Amino acid sequence: MKKKVMLTPLVLFLKMEEAMMRTENRNVSDPFSYLKKNVTLTPLALNRKPSTKALIPRIALAAVAVLLFTACSKTVQWEEEVPLNTGDTILVKRTIKYVYQGNAGNPFDIALRPEFKETIEFTWKAKSYRYEGDARISLLAISPQNYPVLVAAAEGQGWNWVNHYACTIPFYVQLVPAHEGLEWTWPPKIETWLYELPTNLLMARHAPGKMKKRYTADEVRLENFPGAENWPHKQKIDPAFAGDLCKKRK
Repeated sequence: MKKKVMLTPLVLFLKMEEAMMRTENRNVSDPFSYLKKNVTLTPLALNRKPSTKALIPRIALAAVAVLLFTACSKTVQWEEEVPLNTGDTILVKRTIKYVYQGNAGNPFDIALRPEFKETIEFTWKAKSYRYEGDARISLLAISPQNYPVLVAAAEGQGWNWVNHYACTIPFYVQLVPAHEGLEWTWPPKIETWLYELPTNLLMARHAPGKMKKRYTADEVRLENFPGAENWPHKQKIDPAFAGDLCKKRK
């Protein structure tokens, strides 16, 4: 039988914590499903029309609830086997934090969703590299000078706006590591040797409980390309890719 619980910020927070722990133990990805099944949260004064004065604390309650949702998060890590343009295959570690947030089209559709910021870690020629940022990386490649670069569609996740990256064709960003392998910079345009290289990093994102601990290169390809024949820039570095921004400026 469901337990009936009065909805207050403290109760909401405690119930979310309980749901997070229980779903973690039961390998269920969505704590909201647990809450819906096991707990009935009853708002105050549900059976009478609220006055304007009564709405003020409720609005404050909603704001607190949103803050409490964002406090609940889950860090997801996995590894990928990444075939490089050199013929080598290396292991790449990915880390993303999932937080409770609304859908872009419906802010009340609250669920665990990935943040834009992610971490990518790997080793090349006995040197460790680490990228931490919000570009939607799709390619790890080795330059003719034998150092790694990361490539992303520049408008992915609004990266171009945040970093004041000018419209250029193809509309990608090429991230180049500094000597220590932790800081990354970018030229005003990607180099031509990257053209036509196939993407090799996982772009798909699933609910935390549905992300695998390790992906083979074939699994990455299958995850990335359902219906990708209509999106050449998701399959490879397309020299003609303009994105929405550059198309409008043509």
